[in-house]
Amino acid sequence: MKAKYIFTALTVAMMSLTSCSDFLEEHPNGQLKPEGFIDSQKALDAVVDALYFQVQQSQCYSNPTIVQCQGDDLTSTTGSNKAAYLSADAFEVPSDEKGLKNLWDWQYNIIQAANLIIDNVKTAEGIVSADKIDIAKGQAYFWRAQSYFQLVRVFGPLPINLHNESDGNSTPLTSVEEVYKLIVDDLTAAENCNLPAKYPEGRQRIGAMNIFVSEQAVKAALAAVYMNMAGFPLNKTEYYATAADKAKEVVDGVKSGKYPQSLCGDWKDVYSYGNNYSSECLLGIVYKSQPGGWSNNDSQFTSCHQLGSLSGWGDFLAERYFWSLFPDGPRKDYVYAKKLRTGSGYNNVAVDWWATLDGKPYDGKNAVVSEYRPMFVALTVNAASDNSPLAEPYDPEKPFWGNMCLDKTHQIIRYSEVLCWFAEASARAGKYQNEALAALQEVQARAYTNPAACDNRNLAEAALKEHGYEVAGYPFSLVTRRADEFRMNILKEAYDYRKGPQTAVLVPKGTTTQSVKADGTPFSYTLQEDLKLEENMPVTVAWEGDKSIYQIYPTTETEKNPNLRR
Repeated sequence: MKAKYIFTALTVAMMSLTSCSDFLEEHPNGQLKPEGFIDSQKALDAVVDALYFQVQQSQCYSNPTIVQCQGDDLTSTTGSNKAAYLSADAFEVPSDEKGLKNLWDWQYNIIQAANLIIDNVKTAEGIVSADKIDIAKGQAYFWRAQSYFQLVRVFGPLPINLHNESDGNSTPLTSVEEVYKLIVDDLTAAENCNLPAKYPEGRQRIGAMNIFVSEQAVKAALAAVYMNMAGFPLNKTEYYATAADKAKEVVDGVKSGKYPQSLCGDWKDVYSYGNNYSSECLLGIVYKSQPGGWSNNDSQFTSCHQLGSLSGWGDFLAERYFWSLFPDGPRKDYVYAKKLRTGSGYNNVAVDWWATLDGKPYDGKNAVVSEYRPMFVALTVNAASDNSPLAEPYDPEKPFWGNMCLDKTHQIIRYSEVLCWFAEASARAGKYQNEALAALQEVQARAYTNPAACDNRNLAEAALKEHGYEVAGYPFSLVTRRADEFRMNILKEAYDYRKGPQTAVLVPKGTTTQSVKADGTPFSYTLQEDLKLEENMPVTVAWEGDKSIYQIYPTTETEKNPNLRR
């Protein structure tokens, strides 16, 4: 079953909105706000559908997520059209601003669509049932908060607009602290809308997963926001206790059966196309494209993580150092490909990513797969003999599906993440210690064959690491690996590694690192040299603290609004 959305003239109008400054100017053909236009359930559905169209577009391709390359889990391909990705990777001001512009534009499109609902939904009172109005308002408040949450962690101070009105490009910047206050206010408003825990199947739910924002998704997002307020740059550590309380509401709700979430029993099912509407997903973005098709609401990410030499786009590649630290177990086997096929056809072979053509140590030229690095497979699916995508867990020994567009759900918040947040926030706040430890152990039990011992003495750091492993290479998450490092103010460690000799990942000559195959038999690999960015794109910029962490405002916006200056 596919999610069904109604696209009306209103949706088309909303598609024409492209940025914060655009919606602060008058666009008669792009604004629909005649008094009383939400005058039926159909009209209310239409404005919510228009909002969700913007949500889909905000991450259906990789440009809006380029900034995630700052995280220590991700890098990108050198050359080609990847300058913007590598600029983020190197913490430098990009010459190609497509990532910044697309992130900015789509998030402000969401904000404008949300404002349209919030400003006009009162006209439906007495015409549409109160619970339906609350659901619409809840979606609007939530996604407006989510957009400001995405933007404030990338750009810092922001121009705020809470109404669909023009200001002549004169909106001043609002401080980070005040932006967070707005985010909490919006999420609290969404929480007060009494959203369902489980929607009726159809346009609001598909399979085991809600399409619309649910009560528990709002609470989970609040926990994430409070954790960020406790970290960089506000450093209001008292909010860890508030985050723990909010995450506990979700965990308790799942345990009691109030919320229909659960962990997938096997890690292979977490990203499986056969489990596309997972009960583990608290919040996802559902796409409805036909496999290989093309429409206005496709996800194009199937090709983004695949290596360029294997017919993919190579937008997001795996950092070998992070891979080397990633603990072995079922999770690693389904976050990274255990083997790399040398092509998508049936006559190609599967090899280790470190395999060399001559069997000799890697010399920079003799790799079987030229990138000489592991590959993330969360968005990769296998191909059947007729080249249709297989709805089953990805198997690296089988050919992968080489087309681009697929209706694969983007999982924005998973229940495993809430367990990690609960464990970390509780440990940092000094509360719920035993329950928090049990929550982390639940995540670890699925991730590892033999979980390492963890106790209350290292619970916070252990939970932080586990969350990083849970979302590794996944640029859609509400809290990515980059976001965790941002909150902890440790992004400079990724910068230092990339600028330095990168010796931490190297295996001394003459030694071998042991690992284990899925069947339990050992295999070995020897890394003689890791990729140095200096060989391809020099990391020559100096670290400038906050200026290196935060991105510049898009030039298209600063040219229109002189207030967008730091």
